[in-house]
Amino acid sequence: MRLSRLAIVLTVAAVAGACGSDNKVTDPGLPPLAGVRFINGLADSSAVDVRMIDQVEFSFNGIQAIAFRSGTEHQPVEAKSRHIRVFPNSNNPAITSAFMVDTTLTFAANAKYTLLLTRETPTHVHLVMITDDPPTPAAGQIAVRAVNASTGAIDAYVVTAPTDPATPPAAASNIAAFATSGYLGRATGNAAVRFTPAGSGTVSASGAGPTAVAPLPGQLPAAAVNSAGTAFSVYYFPRSVAGTSAPQTAAFQVPAVVWFVDRNPAQ
Repeated sequence: MRLSRLAIVLTVAAVAGACGSDNKVTDPGLPPLAGVRFINGLADSSAVDVRMIDQVEFSFNGIQAIAFRSGTEHQPVEAKSRHIRVFPNSNNPAITSAFMVDTTLTFAANAKYTLLLTRETPTHVHLVMITDDPPTPAAGQIAVRAVNASTGAIDAYVVTAPTDPATPPAAASNIAAFATSGYLGRATGNAAVRFTPAGSGTVSASGAGPTAVAPLPGQLPAAAVNSAGTAFSVYYFPRSVAGTSAPQTAAFQVPAVVWFVDRNPAQ
């Protein structure tokens, strides 16, 4: 998997950097690694910064100004119990010193996770830890799951285009707040996901998956709905809360769909 290949690259770099004039080589080794990404699902706040504060090496640091509905790729971190804080993004120390989340989470070696920032109650902001463990899609297929980043249950319909009818039965029904569906296998080609409130026929938001041009000889395929072996988490986000510091442009005044890559076909 990607974490294993990255560990090999880091080891080679460490060995190369340790070669001095005396031709001695020191291999410090690598700790067990996990892959962690961060997604901001906080609909009533401006951008945030995220840090692991227990150590510098193999940590989730330098993650700054992540806005609502945005996220990072999976990053290698040391797999163990980790101390994490989330801060408001600002140049004012008085603001950034008032962290929003202060928590400790445990990550297993060779596993991948998403940390979804949410607000469950008016006074409780926290990180929902989601395991990103997609299956290897069958030949000629991709894998898709739905993730609910809102406070109400939803249904998900996997279709070809964002304007296709959301015809029952749903691909995934009654997905609870901050929960995920299982992964669904689908043949490569155009794909979109449409979301409705649970049990409703009224579509709240739709989003088409990314496509990619065919790779040239010798090139690796890009993650896309037309690239076999790709896996996605498709997030449903609510509209931003009116009158807050969250984005208030037209795109944020309605719910939205964002596709995040869980598995690259080159893996």
